[in-house]
Amino acid sequence: MAKLKKGSVFTLVGLYVLTIPFFNTLNVTAYDNSQILGHFGASTTVFTYSSYIPAFAMLAFLPLALIVAKQIPLRTMILSVSFLAILFNTASLYTTSIQWFTVWRSLLSIISIIGIFATMIPIILKYNPAFNMAIMYGIMQFILQGSQHIYKYLGTNFTSLYDWTFSIYFLNFNFFIGIVLAWIFYKKDVAPMKSVFQFDWRGWFLMILSFTVILFLCAEGQTRNWFSDPKISISVAFLLIIIGIYLLHARFTKEPLINPDVYRYKNVVFGSFLFFYTGVMNGTGSIVSGYMTNVLGFDTLYQARTHLALLIGIFIAIPLSTYLLYKRIYIATIWITGFTCFGLYHTLIFFRFYPEISPSDFFLPFIIKGLAIGFLYPASALYIAEGIPKNLGDSRMMSGVIARVILATLLGGAILGTMISNANIHHKTGLSQQLSPTNQLAENQLNQSKTVYLRKGLSEKEAQKMAEKNLSNQTSQAAILLAYKDIYLVLSAICFLPVLIILLFRLGRRPLGRVELEPIPI
Repeated sequence: MAKLKKGSVFTLVGLYVLTIPFFNTLNVTAYDNSQILGHFGASTTVFTYSSYIPAFAMLAFLPLALIVAKQIPLRTMILSVSFLAILFNTASLYTTSIQWFTVWRSLLSIISIIGIFATMIPIILKYNPAFNMAIMYGIMQFILQGSQHIYKYLGTNFTSLYDWTFSIYFLNFNFFIGIVLAWIFYKKDVAPMKSVFQFDWRGWFLMILSFTVILFLCAEGQTRNWFSDPKISISVAFLLIIIGIYLLHARFTKEPLINPDVYRYKNVVFGSFLFFYTGVMNGTGSIVSGYMTNVLGFDTLYQARTHLALLIGIFIAIPLSTYLLYKRIYIATIWITGFTCFGLYHTLIFFRFYPEISPSDFFLPFIIKGLAIGFLYPASALYIAEGIPKNLGDSRMMSGVIARVILATLLGGAILGTMISNANIHHKTGLSQQLSPTNQLAENQLNQSKTVYLRKGLSEKEAQKMAEKNLSNQTSQAAILLAYKDIYLVLSAICFLPVLIILLFRLGRRPLGRVELEPIPI
């Protein structure tokens, strides 16, 4: 660490702060959806596409952004993307249609991914010699995971104080700070990692085509009930054809976008599965968010405070796991700790699915979830890069991103919504069948409700109708709680399963090997 002490800690902090707004262009408006939907008056389907498209645009542009960020002098790059980010962000305020709003948000996402890579380059070049790669990855995950929850918390509070536009102004202020920091820290306008520009345009087109199909599946799969709709079946078949064409393309291309040779390394195969696994486990947070809003009636300000609970866990776990990885602890120790925390989180939430629960009961589970993220995310990002040659670095990065973000978070989230809907219908049907005169408890409750409505002056017919509606609402609430319980019970078992496998087969009983690739910036 001697080289680090000779450098400026102030410069290091400033360079990391410069990355934060680019990481969070979509996070700061994460809780503005209802206001934005009301502002534009778009249909639910259109708004669903509007929510997905900027994320897919960012991910689709990721491999090209990595190349572009290395070709242009850094100060010019940072100033340009910061200015364009302010321009695109401001334009989204004054658009009159959801379509143009989506266009501006997508352009902002694309610009941001270039900014992420551009701001990472000087950190990697200047401080990587002073850092063990475990520390480099740990710091990047600390900044990424920590800042996203802070931005979501602040964005919700800003929305509550004013409206959804306040978050846009806040983000513009962040990019303005980025412009100031760029003038301070980028003294020389050079491109230190510039090389001959080579890019797999055909492979990129095929990747965008496959992302378009997955976007359609995410947005339309649940409403079309998946494979019961012929368009979904055709889309999946088309996706498989695209993958086949890409494999053929990669076979005869010198430097393909995602080189299949990267899967000859076992840690990339298992690491991609680990990325997918953690993405699925982390993605169930949307269930709790819906439970808080639709069943318990919590306001958005309380939901935003759950991000503070996650931050506590993250701020404890990431420095600790980074230190343990730096001290070359066994990989299995980190994995077991992380999976156990995820299992405890899902188990604790399983017992929170009942009406009238107190908000404070969610605090501990979310801290434990933050611990799980802090232990598994840096370790998985390091593990998938272990021993991979630099010419396969981009392939390793795209493999991890597709596994965790595209397949687990986006597509997996859409499938999870369908599973909840189907489980809800199943339980509601079962509970409704019990609402008969032979069910004395239900009959007594119906009569009590009917008596209450009669005392309020309703007619016999109206009181009967309102009592039946009230009982039906209670049945619906009980059904959705049972559906949530089903999902979290299954996830609890899925989270603890890797712990048993690691212990039984004695996996990961070694420290991490050599890592030379840059951190995955997503």
